[in-house]
Amino acid sequence: MNFFVNAAMGLGNSGVEHAEFYRAARFEQAKLPYRFVFLDLIKELRAATAKWQLADERVLNLWEYCVFGGDYLTTGAAPTQAETSDLIIDNTDTHRLRTTVTDTGMRIVEHLVKYPDQHHPDNPVLLVGTSRIELFAPNGERKVMFELLDDVNRGSVLTNIHLFAERGQHRFFQNAVTLYQYFFAQLAAAYPGPSNWLIDRGENTDEALVSARPANSHLLYMVHADQLADRDDVRYPLWNNHYEYLLDHLTEFDRVVVATELQRQDLLVDFPTAGARVVAIPVGGVSDAAPAPRPARAAGPLRLITASRLASEKHIDLAIRAVAAQHDSGQAVTFDIYGAGGEESKLRDLIKELKADDYIQLKGLSNTLATVYPQYDAFISASFSEGFGLTYIEALNAGLPVITLKARFGALALIQDGVNGFLQDFKRDDADYTVAQLQAGLTRAAASDLAGMATRASVANYQDHVIAAKWRTLIDAL
Repeated sequence: MNFFVNAAMGLGNSGVEHAEFYRAARFEQAKLPYRFVFLDLIKELRAATAKWQLADERVLNLWEYCVFGGDYLTTGAAPTQAETSDLIIDNTDTHRLRTTVTDTGMRIVEHLVKYPDQHHPDNPVLLVGTSRIELFAPNGERKVMFELLDDVNRGSVLTNIHLFAERGQHRFFQNAVTLYQYFFAQLAAAYPGPSNWLIDRGENTDEALVSARPANSHLLYMVHADQLADRDDVRYPLWNNHYEYLLDHLTEFDRVVVATELQRQDLLVDFPTAGARVVAIPVGGVSDAAPAPRPARAAGPLRLITASRLASEKHIDLAIRAVAAQHDSGQAVTFDIYGAGGEESKLRDLIKELKADDYIQLKGLSNTLATVYPQYDAFISASFSEGFGLTYIEALNAGLPVITLKARFGALALIQDGVNGFLQDFKRDDADYTVAQLQAGLTRAAASDLAGMATRASVANYQDHVIAAKWRTLIDAL
């Protein structure tokens, strides 16, 4: 069995989860079995399963297993009721007890406490957070209890885990690593034979698997972002701390899978003897079916789109400023931003500040971007780093050139300047320069025959059947 191991998924996801969904489709195409394995407690798990059109039996969760047991690991769980929730608030207006019954019937009881902010000692406001969680089966039997400690260095830490009547015994785990190891052992036993563990994301997952590797198994580390922040700046070597364990223990993994050949070559700079261990397989692609003809560009403003998490590392604020500057220079332009995330309110405020409400809009999440892209003329990204760039591929396949920064690795791998898009310079510490560069890209796009650019031809090597074959070759070689 092939296990895709991640922390969580939800109704809105990052590129990591969408890369998993795409990989699952390619595994089906290559007739390779797989299961999604999620380790966080996810209240809306089954709603997300339905939204992303995944089969219930292929989506497995640590905490659902602890509650439902039995044949759960081979059957999964399906919704049986509507989700309900209740909150108890005391006479000081403090939240004290939150009870949620999920759509599968699992009851989650969260005990809340008030405590000083040890991360910001000068903050006079007491915080309210979850200190203990209990999980109950639909019949009311208590199955799990654990604590969450607020560690000054590590944040929220899972500890003192008690599983009641788990396989006929009380079982105690001091921390997440030992609990994960137990869960992975149950998964391996439920699917006898060779197993491949594809680690997508989740703290402690890599350590748990390396230190207690299931018998007859292979470990594959999926790299979804740049492993470095800036190769030329030794002060900040890591882009993503999730990869620190990988870089310290690379020989413990049978394969390290990156999304582009550019990133593979960059990783080999530091690990020159790991050539056979590091492979490049795209995390997104295009349908084998020929796309519908691209309509000619309509008269009117330059219609721009972007789609991503609304997160600070995407630097969407710089794209907004560039579009506003282009508009103020006299270029008719519109800009629609699809996605959700923690930066939404800041971006909305920036749009108002620039008085750009009538031509820059936040459009929210969309599950049908493939039908949305053809309504636009070009895609724009201001990200400083993209491991691949799923939305780049989608936009190119829809016939949209991509205006982007010369970011490692997706932009440099996918975009050919003047052929299927426009690559612009940037400086991490100079926002004004980067905004001016993006605006220059917009000027170049406005003066170009966008419909005539080789967008679709540039993604021919990313067809679904090509990527499915790469996965079949890799799995067969293990």
